[in-house]
Amino acid sequence: MTGLALFDLDDTLVDRQTAFSLWLAEFVEEFNLPSDAPIVISRIDADGYASRDLFFQQIKESFEIDATTEELLARYFAEYPSFFAVDAATIGALRKLRSLDWKIAVVTNGPPSQMRKLEVASLIDEVDAVCISGVLGVSKPEAGIFEEAAKRCGRPLDGWMIGDSPSADIVGGHLVGLRTIWMNHGRVWDSIDPTPDATAASISEAVNIMLA
Repeated sequence: MTGLALFDLDDTLVDRQTAFSLWLAEFVEEFNLPSDAPIVISRIDADGYASRDLFFQQIKESFEIDATTEELLARYFAEYPSFFAVDAATIGALRKLRSLDWKIAVVTNGPPSQMRKLEVASLIDEVDAVCISGVLGVSKPEAGIFEEAAKRCGRPLDGWMIGDSPSADIVGGHLVGLRTIWMNHGRVWDSIDPTPDATAASISEAVNIMLA
């Protein structure tokens, strides 16, 4: 059996929440912020969906940090990716797919620094292609980023999209004819149509669904 599997990055292949918490702890300590800072900053972060410009502008204003927004951004993009890791079970699941001649691509929205996360987490050699919206100029759920991923894998756009975002991953995958798996993280699907073809709590579970 061969196929094409497109994976989201944050909160799919890697645990963004853990990485963000580690970065946040160092940030709070470095700038000697008050005890409520982690709660306030996490709220501003909005699970990563807030633009980083606005994110740091609001943090700077909320805590009167003596650094420019540009300086905070530069440090963030340099330091934040270093907190990412991937678990052995995820690596094993990806290798299982590739041993069966599946092609794997990472399809992620975000800045070019997303590539650094893949490098730090030792994922580069575990996939066949990487498509980052900030590099390509097209983002999920637009068709172009999925089409480019399939092209780089040398496969037709016929397979699976696996991710945690209902709008970017599930809707985007559906619009280009991919079957979809929603990484639920303990959540119950209550979002917009279309519904995912399946849900999973781990990459290993998702891979088993694809191979069933």
